[in-house]
Amino acid sequence: MELRFGGEVIWWRGPAPFHFVALPEPEAERLRAVASRVTYGWGCIPATVTLGATTFTTSIFPKDGGFRVPLKAAPRRAEGVELGDDVTLVVVVEDPDAADDAPQDVDDVPAAARPAVPHHDPADDDDYWDPAVDRAAGAPTTAG
Repeated sequence: MELRFGGEVIWWRGPAPFHFVALPEPEAERLRAVASRVTYGWGCIPATVTLGATTFTTSIFPKDGGFRVPLKAAPRRAEGVELGDDVTLVVVVEDPDAADDAPQDVDDVPAAARPAVPHHDPADDDDYWDPAVDRAAGAPTTAG
């Protein structure tokens, strides 16, 4: 399923602060129709998102009966996107139950015809924290 929509970049402090774009109701309704088949738990839905020329993987979060699409720091930086900006997103959610005439085995698809798989390294995010790095640097940890 492909969803194309626009919206304002908002900040949600939450337990893990992040920038989001709220999914408009028509797109949220389409996503609700497949959510139970595509969620990996807690209502989170894996997705591939394109912001401008940057494509990345993330998970869409349920919030107040709708959904929020998180915008990672690296893609925001690459596209010059700031809080309050209006952006256009293309969100792709794979539905395992959707009818598909394409070959099911990846080996049946020529390499040149396979879509590029986006790669995201969480260490590229400015809001990513790795406790192992702190321990290696000799920083005190809160773990006992």
